[in-house]
Amino acid sequence: MSKLRFSSLILIFSFMASPIMPDALRLIDTATAQEEKKKKPKTRRSQVLSKGAFNQITSAQEALSEGNHETAMNILQNMMKSDRYKPYEKGVAQQTYAYVWADKGDYTRALVEFERALNLGVLPEQVQLDLTYNLAQLSIAEDKPKQALRYLNRWFSQVEDPSASAYGLKAQIYLIMDNLKQAEKNVNKAISMSDSPKESWYRILLSVYLQQERYKEALPILEVVVDRFPGKKAFWQQLSAVYQELGMEKKAFTAQQAMHSQDMLKTSKELVRIAQLYLYNDFPYKAAKILDKGLKDGSIKKTSKNWELLATSWMHSREWKKSRSPLLKAASKSKSGKLFAQLGQAYIQDEDWKNAEKYLVKAVEKGKLEKRESNTFLVLGITQARLGKFEKAIKTFRKAGDFDDTAKDAFKWIRSLERQLAEKARAEKEKQKTS
Repeated sequence: MSKLRFSSLILIFSFMASPIMPDALRLIDTATAQEEKKKKPKTRRSQVLSKGAFNQITSAQEALSEGNHETAMNILQNMMKSDRYKPYEKGVAQQTYAYVWADKGDYTRALVEFERALNLGVLPEQVQLDLTYNLAQLSIAEDKPKQALRYLNRWFSQVEDPSASAYGLKAQIYLIMDNLKQAEKNVNKAISMSDSPKESWYRILLSVYLQQERYKEALPILEVVVDRFPGKKAFWQQLSAVYQELGMEKKAFTAQQAMHSQDMLKTSKELVRIAQLYLYNDFPYKAAKILDKGLKDGSIKKTSKNWELLATSWMHSREWKKSRSPLLKAASKSKSGKLFAQLGQAYIQDEDWKNAEKYLVKAVEKGKLEKRESNTFLVLGITQARLGKFEKAIKTFRKAGDFDDTAKDAFKWIRSLERQLAEKARAEKEKQKTS
């Protein structure tokens, strides 16, 4: 497998930890909280805030909800400095203070403040447990996977039956740390525990397989996820790539078709690629329609190669007239005369000898025809002969005669034209004698 293609496979599926956003930040996500609710160890009865502390915390939360961070922070700082409040109440203030930093988007500071809240040791065991889990998540967001793993392991040690989400989080951490063996082990555990595994878990598992080039194992996973998450372009891209790697070219093409039918292919490169695949798989008309539309609406770059591909698609569809315009545009941009030669051939298909000669001459003049040079001279000679320009045609055929692959046919034409010219000359003499 090429390094370039391998890199593209890993790029899409390497699972990066997403920062915890303010509106989503919480001690533990709702689903996980429900899963763990019955599994946590028993705790002492929760302490109760005094009326004064409750009012201060409420005021800070209201300020936070209105985006007034400074007001919220001042209220909470005053609580933490005051001797009026119990350790538990100060702990709640410290926890809320951490939320304010998170809401501001400063996750580094939020992580520090949450750690302080946890280390105070005054919050209920349930809250401390959830804080530990949340700190693992924040540590990932701050690119501290080793710290994240320490917090998560501490959390695991205090929970009787960890949830699938927890195993998924642990797999994510191990993947970031490049411990693929543990990442695979934990994510498989997460998937096996759930009736509806998360998309992110499949991404982790696929990242492991693809980094280790275990394409046969990745394939059934990809076939599952494109069915479960049909709108996810990355899965379709990688399914197509894996099919290609395993020599299943037809299935790779089918996956590309599925992306095209779902309007997932947006870039010029992607649209050109699917057009090439249609052409390669003997659907030239479909390729031409994609290219024609893209070049007209600007979604495909107007390069010489793309105009040439459109012209080629039309020609393979035997739509000779439609091939002329893109061929002319491609030929005008090209540094060689090859495309002018093709344009001349397109006119020959409709027996438009005049235009055929025009563009074949341009091809010869522009040059750089390489292997096509001999045939271009031969075809130009034939075109000139069709137009009755026998003397020009003979000169052109002599140039074609300089090449081994066209010499035999060129000299046949020369002999034929010379005979015709000789007969014409004799006929004119006879006519002059009788007049």
